[in-house]
Parts: sequence; structure tokens; C-alpha cells
Amino acid sequence: MVDDLPTEPPDRYVTPEARRRFDAEFGFSPDLSLYDWEIELADGSRVREFLDAYLTSDLDDDERFALMSLIVASADHAFEDRQLNDEEWQAIFNELVADAPIHASMIYYWCCADAEFEGECFTLTSRMRAVWNLAFGDHNTMPAMPEEGEP
Repeated sequence: MVDDLPTEPPDRYVTPEARRRFDAEFGFSPDLSLYDWEIELADGSRVREFLDAYLTSDLDDDERFALMSLIVASADHAFEDRQLNDEEWQAIFNELVADAPIHASMIYYWCCADAEFEGECFTLTSRMRAVWNLAFGDHNTMPAMPEEGEP
């Protein structure tokens, strides 16, 4: 177990209202029974589309949280498939930091705070730890990921 972890922020979830909006906007089949809507509908090939909507739409905080959750899950897939370029990641990074209070619980989740080596994490984890440290690190630093086999 990792010592001195940052304090976990309160949980936040995608609201049914936000899901309905984005189901309609992005042509998803509405299914309120999906437990992890943002994970199940993530699509690495649509990161740019989702990000453009985040940057140009009039969104309330619940919608910002829902859409960024979808963007981050999609970015994780895109990184796995080497489909996300540095410019797109930087735009996501900037929005996560700018809206960090809205996204704190989601950022924390993707940081895999209690993971002891990279094999226990998401492809995006080290990048999300950088987001966390820039947004919250002045009082709550996330440790760097040790390589597999390091103490």
C-alpha cells in the first residue's frame, strides 16, 4: 500500500439528465441502466468530437463532469491505440486543470492513487497524476508511478 496518499475527494457521478443530453447529441442509444456510462460508451476515435463539444457548448457543471468523464475514458482508449496526439492531450489536460474542482473525483479515480506499480493502472494514469499535481499538488501531491519491480 502506498503511504501518504492525497485525500480522496467526494464522489461525483454522471447524472441521468447529462446522460440524456449527450445520448441525444452523440447518437448513443439511451440506456439508463448502464452503470459506467462514460466507460461503456468511450470511443477513442471520437475524442476530438467530444472535446470540441466540451469547448464550444453551453454546459452546466453536471454536463461538464459527464462530458469530461467521457472524454477521459475515450482518451485512455485512444492512448492505448496510439490515436491521440500531444496537442489533443494538452487541450484535455488544460481543461481538466481549469475545471479541476468539478472533475476532482474523476481525476482521482484515473490516478489509481493506491497502485504500487504501473501494471495496476490505466494507460492514462501517469498523465492524470500530472493533472492532479498541477491542480491540487500544493497541498496534496500524487506520487510518481514506480516502474514494475521498483521498491
